[in-house]
Parts: sequence; C-alpha cells; structure tokens
Amino acid sequence: MFLKGGDTMKKTLVRVLTLTLVAVMLVTMLVSCGGVKSGEYRFGTEKSYEAYIFKGSKVTNVTYAAGNKIDSLTKEGKYKVEDDEIIFTWIDSEGKETTDTKAFAENEDGSIKIGLVTFKPVED
Repeated sequence: MFLKGGDTMKKTLVRVLTLTLVAVMLVTMLVSCGGVKSGEYRFGTEKSYEAYIFKGSKVTNVTYAAGNKIDSLTKEGKYKVEDDEIIFTWIDSEGKETTDTKAFAENEDGSIKIGLVTFKPVED
C-alpha cells in the first residue's frame, strides 16, 4: 500500500481523518442553521421604538411610545431563518400559535432588515 509503517499508524491516520471530516461537517451544519445573533435590535427614536429581542431560538417583539411599553403589542415566540426569510411563530397567552413570514437580511454593519425596516443592534 502507499503507507509505510504498521497497522497502528494506519489506524491512527484513519481516526484523525475521520475526526477531521466530522468536525468539518459539524461546522457546516452550525453555519447553515444559524439564526440572528442574540441581542436587541431597534427601529425608531430613543423613547418611541419597536424592538426585536433574540435569545437562542426565542424572540420577543416590543413597542414603546413616548417611553411607555405598549403591552397589547408585545409578542413572544420563536423564530427561524430560512434563506432570505425569517419565520416567526408567535405564541399568545392561551398557547395559540400564529406564523408570520417576512423578508430578512443581515447587514454588514450588524443591523438586520425585517420586511422593509432596518433594526439596529442595541449596544450594552
């Protein structure tokens, strides 16, 4: 064969190559299944704005007017990004789910575009 050495060396090489292949496949899966970077993204002014707060696969959508949170507009749920769309599954207080699909893009400056609106990340 093309490798000189004992069976131990061949087995070690096969193991290393197998582990490398598995690692590459895992990284590829993680990148392709990515979502929005965790954090808060806002559109509006300092006291009146709409925000999406992403944490893992969960999302909260809140609206503030003149510094006051509009509870009736607050939504919680989960999301997933597929190609150039974001799919929200909102869950109401009774557990009923509503799905909402919008155009989605991540911009080079760290902002995200949902529908026609660009939301900027909130710095801590």
